[in-house]
Amino acid sequence: MNRWLGASVAIAVALAAPRAAAHHEALFGPQSSLAVESPAFASLQMHVRATGSGASYATETTYIASAGFSPVRDLPWGITLVQPFTYEVARTPAGDQIGPSSSCGGCFRRENLLVGTQYRFDFTSLQRELGKDGNFALLSASLEPPTGNKDYPAFHGPANGIVAAMAGLEWRSLSAVLLGYYRINAEDGAGAKKGNNALAGIGLAYTPLDEEDRMVSFQLGVADEIHARDVEGSSAIDASGGWEILVSPTIVWSPASQLRFFTLASLPVAQDYRSAAQEDRWRAGLGVIYAFSRGEPAEHGH
Repeated sequence: MNRWLGASVAIAVALAAPRAAAHHEALFGPQSSLAVESPAFASLQMHVRATGSGASYATETTYIASAGFSPVRDLPWGITLVQPFTYEVARTPAGDQIGPSSSCGGCFRRENLLVGTQYRFDFTSLQRELGKDGNFALLSASLEPPTGNKDYPAFHGPANGIVAAMAGLEWRSLSAVLLGYYRINAEDGAGAKKGNNALAGIGLAYTPLDEEDRMVSFQLGVADEIHARDVEGSSAIDASGGWEILVSPTIVWSPASQLRFFTLASLPVAQDYRSAAQEDRWRAGLGVIYAFSRGEPAEHGH
């Protein structure tokens, strides 16, 4: 799975836990839109990212189908499945090579399936005092088996892993979420891999309308992404890796009790990469989430 998508999917798995509240649907990019107040949901999304400049300019359009469920009714434990597909257009494609540095001038490929599990801890005393269930913490872990055919033939690439944690606070129409993740990319048989990457972010939301059958939320996410150097032949590539700070204005709205839409843009306000090909230009996304049932909060946590 490509680096930016896989990292964002980690956040999605964290946010997809049963009854995640405060409507932080899309603050950090693809799949973080799964902050639904339901133990069962389905989602369709599209995200576009532009990177590089001149000969290295490239765009990736990623289409994502995902679903989540809670196996035990009164236990705040969830399982999430995420399947992305990517259409890539590189101005200077890397030809037919395989591996983490592969690219093409116009191809549609299946990314790796992501399988995640997460557990939520409710801050019940704050929830009772403030009357909001967006006061919680959450831990998640995910596995990315090599099922896709974008960088390698299916089932011939490495398996990667992701861990993430988050905490949310909600009061009246205001809410905030803190989140961090770390993605571990494994080397392939040739000793090549994308560098591991991490993110630390904060999201703020103002939700002036929040009723059972309609909702509008205005949000702003700020995140610092750090990318370690890529590896080739078991040696780090000097012209790779770096960091960036992304600001993501987001709008989330719900015209019905079980249906939610979102749209966002993510802009790099500062970045420092060793290669111009890895520099971000812009990101944008939109999507829809359907919750099969709302459910009442389980009495778990602290």
